[in-house]
Amino acid sequence: MNGLVVIEADAVELAAVYAKESNVEIRELHSSAEMQTAAQLLADVWGLEPMRMQVKPDMLIALAHAGNYVVGAFDGEEMVAACIAFFYAPKDLALHSHIAGVARDRAGSGIGKALKYHQRAWCLGRGVETMTWTFDPLVARNAFFNLERLGASPAQYLPNFYGEMTDELNRGQASDRLLLNWDLRNPGFTPSNSEGTVPPAVLSRGERGPVLDLALAEQVRACRVEIPTDVEFLRRSDPAAAERWRLALRGTLIPLLAGGWHIVGFDRSGFYRIERN
Repeated sequence: MNGLVVIEADAVELAAVYAKESNVEIRELHSSAEMQTAAQLLADVWGLEPMRMQVKPDMLIALAHAGNYVVGAFDGEEMVAACIAFFYAPKDLALHSHIAGVARDRAGSGIGKALKYHQRAWCLGRGVETMTWTFDPLVARNAFFNLERLGASPAQYLPNFYGEMTDELNRGQASDRLLLNWDLRNPGFTPSNSEGTVPPAVLSRGERGPVLDLALAEQVRACRVEIPTDVEFLRRSDPAAAERWRLALRGTLIPLLAGGWHIVGFDRSGFYRIERN
């Protein structure tokens, strides 16, 4: 039995464990009724009216028919999460996970993790060894989950990637995203040599907002980039302050990543660890 087959078998078993822990069954969607439910669920999560869904049921039908990843997570007969991903070109290069959403009353129950590991097993079963996705780098809980829980690797900072967004979660904010690569053969985070220490900050949380000190990066080989601990609350309470953080983070990570720095982890207290070669 070759190594990839062993990894695939382990991935299927691990995905089943996480699904059981979150009390869901994850399965591919096929019928038009299922696609309608999935599209509506995602619209509800993002606070969109039915006529303004991110993805239409007919598009989901087409994606699934073409062999892409369109699944729902079910608690009994109720769909409580949905996830959509499609292949890069060429098809066997990687899978890009475009959108995943969990019903608001089931947030924090482990379904998101179960979906990711189901995707991993699904990909490995088709010989695909890399998955990519984007997330808002200002959302601390997602940064911790993606980098520390899953071990995905940040690849590129994408300013205003989607342009103007009108959903409840993103309205009025630039849609900056961090692109991630996930090595499906070796999931899990490998700590950097500086794990456990607190490096100096090139971006920090000041009393009046973000404090940027890029000059510091010229003197050290490791530093931290702080973000708000709850930017989603900040967007509702002080949108202008949230926008200042958007611009500050963009002005920090774009030049540092271009200059040979790498994001190596995310601390639960709310900062990225970055190091340079």
